Formats: sequence, structure tokens, C-alpha cells
Amino acid sequence: MGIFWHNSVCDCYSIISVNTGLGLSFLRIVNEEGSNGWAQVYARIPFDDSELQNKGALFGVIYGEEKEGWAEKDMELMGWVEDYFNKVENGGVLLDFFEKWRSGYPNLSGVWVWVQEREGNREVMLVRTGGAEIFLLRGEKEFDFSASMLEGKVAKGKVEEDDRIAIWTEGVLEIVGKKSLSEMGEGETTYFNETIKNRNFAGAGLVLNFRKFEDETAEITSIEVEPIKLTINEPEEVIPRRAEDRQGQELVNERYVGPIGIKEKLSNWWMKTVSRVRRPIHQKDVAVVKETSKRKKWAVLLGLLFLLVLLISLVTGSLKIRREAEQKKWVEYSEPIEKSLQEAAGLVSLNPSGARKLVQDAKTIFEAKRGDFEGGKYSDALDELEKKIENTWTLVSGEKESQIEEVARIDLVRQGFKGDRLSLIKDRHLVAFDGTMGVVMTVELSTKDIKVIAGKGEGLGWIDAVGDNSRMVVLNSSGVRNAINGQDLIKFDAAVAKPVAMGRFGSNLYILDQGNKEIFKYAAIGDGYGERSRWLKQDQNMSILPVDMAIDSDIWVVSAEGEVEKYRRGSKENFSISGLTSGVKISRMAVEPEGDRIALLDNNSGVVAVCSKTSGSCTQLLKSEKLREAKDVEFDEKGNLLVLLPGVVGILK
Repeated sequence: MGIFWHNSVCDCYSIISVNTGLGLSFLRIVNEEGSNGWAQVYARIPFDDSELQNKGALFGVIYGEEKEGWAEKDMELMGWVEDYFNKVENGGVLLDFFEKWRSGYPNLSGVWVWVQEREGNREVMLVRTGGAEIFLLRGEKEFDFSASMLEGKVAKGKVEEDDRIAIWTEGVLEIVGKKSLSEMGEGETTYFNETIKNRNFAGAGLVLNFRKFEDETAEITSIEVEPIKLTINEPEEVIPRRAEDRQGQELVNERYVGPIGIKEKLSNWWMKTVSRVRRPIHQKDVAVVKETSKRKKWAVLLGLLFLLVLLISLVTGSLKIRREAEQKKWVEYSEPIEKSLQEAAGLVSLNPSGARKLVQDAKTIFEAKRGDFEGGKYSDALDELEKKIENTWTLVSGEKESQIEEVARIDLVRQGFKGDRLSLIKDRHLVAFDGTMGVVMTVELSTKDIKVIAGKGEGLGWIDAVGDNSRMVVLNSSGVRNAINGQDLIKFDAAVAKPVAMGRFGSNLYILDQGNKEIFKYAAIGDGYGERSRWLKQDQNMSILPVDMAIDSDIWVVSAEGEVEKYRRGSKENFSISGLTSGVKISRMAVEPEGDRIALLDNNSGVVAVCSKTSGSCTQLLKSEKLREAKDVEFDEKGNLLVLLPGVVGILK
């Protein structure tokens, strides 16, 4: 746990001077966004003293020219720096940090500084890139390292008391004017901030002030107090002083009179106080000594009590600082997520796709940092936040638990039938196909009539089947044949690399070739089919790797990632799917013959996404554990969404 200074937690006019256990403080200058790009400052300082000594402190100023999405990139970079720093053990290696930062963010420039304690000395490592500048003030001399330091090379050295190091992003000093580091204070910091803000210039700078380095403990965890031995001596006999020893001072009624000093005045006050409380005894001087000894014991006890109260105050204050820092970190983590969820809930009726994007981004942020709060004070709040995300996702995604109504038991007619493909013949008349068994069946849902059309294809590598009771054709890797009499109807040539699906429109057959990302058309001629022709027009190509195809008046293809392309008369239409959950793995698709719906099956996750053929927006996500076993989906002409499960055809509701 530590301090991570970042401009999102304070206004750009604020002046920060933070003392650390390394004996340094810093001033911050930054304007996050301007006409030239964006900039930011970073300062990662551990709270814990042992962690500070072990890891040191990391500072940086960065600049990027690309303004689009800069806030998201800024938050991402802050999270990356935090994760890297948290994993560091036994001191940081700036070169490793810089190389990984440069690899992940090649378009950013800036300076990074790592300050550590090494054998009682403070060691500083610096590295720069781009037009960033570095200056050192030592004594009365100021050194400019900007020209001598090669980009990407780490400079290392020891700092001395009263050294000052200033780091700037490119162009800041040109805007505000170069000032001596010895003059840099809070007034100059305010001037710099206001100048770059007024000039709409994105820039950042840090001035590190190295004071006297002392081994101070920033946090008290336990203190051992050595036992104190109190020795009370018996009072000695008080011998009255001779008059000549008093040097003009007289003791009258237990008080000094005459020319007295401060010591004697204090003695008068003390004896007056004692006289009010002591018992009347004959040996006055002995009573005073005894009373004084008793008061000394009380003073020691009161001192110990004060020390105890002080220790409690220090420990309580340290715990309070920790609680406040932890609360601040939780608020900075949870508030943006909750705000996104509220915006998504209000946006769902106007822009469902945008609402889903907001929740998906909130999920990403939640998962990235949830480990910082698991098992801690905010673990219950973390669980509540996760539930809010899930509930909001259910609202905006149309996600719901679905039921599957069984409408036909195919395995009762042919034992062991599982099924691979399901296609519509007409109305509620379907073709169910099992490539492993080599069996093709027709299913009439209205009458529950199930017939075996072909059943001798086991081991022949059948991939798909289309047709009706009079003519049923099957697809394998080498061609198309009549499923009933085994006659070869089409023999593929070398141009067909990997057929994965077959469709029929009118009397013509269409073959989806995944290997070449092509759709081939075979026109019906009598009882057979003509030569292969490329259905896509000459200047048209698929941009996805297709896994399935569906045909209405257009041809639709889908990739495993859920990308859908629509083709009309051989030309690609302007169409794209939106609102799908990230990480989907689509295996089958279906289009509604007369309606506006597309169904995409992800049997890996057990869901079917229902999207619009017009807008591409996916408005429903139907979930069921049974869908993990589903092989295909299809619409009948009444608009029912049918699903093929092992040995069963059902309606998804």
C-alpha cells in the first residue's frame, strides 16, 4: 500500500509538497489535455517504511500526441505502473521498467526517476525519451542532462543534501520560460500551471527536493519500553544553613526574602504550596523532603501515562491514515464503475449496444483491480458491486434463463441418434442429420411424424444435408451425392479446399468453402448440377474465417468470433453485429425466413444471441445449461426458434 499521486485526484492548480521517508518532497506541474496532446505526472510512494526502503519511490512525467481516448489510456497506464511497482522486490530495475513501458506504450515520451536507499545513501536512476528534459541543481551550479543523456539509456548516481532535480515533458519550458531551479517554489509552480493551462498546452513537470536524509520511521507498529526502576531514598537530616552561607538571604516563615533570584522565587512558591497540604510536624524540613519525594513519584507516573497516550495517538493516527487511504482507493475504484452502470441502465432503451459497451468496460475495470480488495475491509462491498454489474448486464443484454420445450424425440425412431445439423424444408418440416451415424431424417413438427430418409452413410464423412422427401443430398469433403441412392452429383475439383456448410435456394446449391473463404454456386440442370461458379463478384472477398452459412433471400456467413457478413447478389452489404459478449465462440447460425432475427449459437458458453437483421444489434441473450450440448439452431416459418439437442428437437423460449 502506498501513495500514488495522479492528476485525477487533484485539480491542476494544486501544489503538492509531500515529505517521504527518503527525505524528499516534490512540486507538481501539469495540464492534462491541450491542443498538442495530453500529459500526466506519476508518483508512486509506499506508505510502509520498510516497503519504502525496499522498493524506493517511482516518479514520472509522460506526454502523448494522440488525444483520442487519452483518458482511458491514462487510467490503463496508471494501473500498469501500479501493478509493476507492486511486484517489485529488493529495489527496482529502471531499465526493465522502461523497456516494458516503451514496449506497451511506444507512442509516449517522457522521463522516469527511481529513488532508492542504498547503504545509507540515496541513489537516483533516470531515463528519458523523446524531447523530455532533465536538470540538476547542486550547490549553486545547474546542470542540463537533456543533451548528454542518450534516449533509453539509464543514468545512475548518488544525490546529496539540498540537491534539486527537475523533469519536464517536451515543450513546457518553451511555453513558460526557463527559470533557475533555485527559484522554483510554490509561487513559480502556480505560475507554471496557470501558464500552460491558459495556453491550452498539455505538459507536465516534477521538481524533486532532496533534504537532509535521516533514518526516520514513518509508521510505529510496536514500541518496547525498558522497565524503569524507581529508587526512593530515605530523607537525610536537614541541617540549617549558617547565616553567613545565605549571602544576604533570609528564611522567614519558610520563605526567602531579600535579594533573591529566580531559583529562590521558585523555592518560595514551592514551599508555600507544600505548607498548605503537609501535616503539622515538628521536623519541618524532613516533611518537605518526604512530600517532594512523593511528588516525584507522581511526576514519573504522569510522564509514563503521557508517553502511553502519545503512543496510542501515534498508532491511532497511523491507522486513520491507512483507513483514509484505503477508503480513497476504494472510492476511486468503485465510483467510475457505479457511474457507468447508472448510465448504461438509462441508455438501454435508446442505445442498447452502447449500454452493453458501458457495462463490458465496467466489467473489465472491475476484474483488473478486484484483487486489491478481496479479503479486506471492502470485500463485502466488492461482492455487492459485482452483483450490481451482473444485474445491470442482465438488464442491458436481454440475458435471461430460457426453457427448452421438447417437440420431437428423434432417438426414439433411431436409437443412438445425436444429430449435427438441422435445416428447414418448409413450414414446420425439418431435416435432421447425424454425420457420425450417416443418418438423415425428416421431422414434421405438427404431426410428430419422423422418417429415416437415408441411413447408410456411417464412416463416409458426411458434413451437411439439404433437401426433402423426394430428393435429399449430402455434402462431404469430396463432393455432393444423392443420400437415397448414393449417386455422385458433384465432384469437387482442387479449387474447393474445405467445404463446411451447404445451402439451397430454389433448385440451386451453394457451398461454403472455409479454406478459400469462398461461396460456390452449382446450378440445377435436370436431375444433376452444372459446373462450379464463384458466386461472389470479382471484386468481393470475405474478411472473416467463416464457420457457418444461412440463406434467406441473401447469404449470411459468421465467424467463430461472432462477426457476421451479409451478401446480396454476390456483393457485400454494409452490415455488422454489435452487442455480443466478448469471448464468444459461435458454432452455428440461423436467419428467420420472413422475420428480422438472426440466431447465433455459442454452445461453449451455453447461450444463443438473438440479433436484428436490420440493425445488427443483439438484444437478447438466451441462456440454458442444455445449450452446451446443442448442435444447431433453426427458425421455422412461424418464427419459433428451434434447437437440436442430442436426439431431441426443442423450441427455445
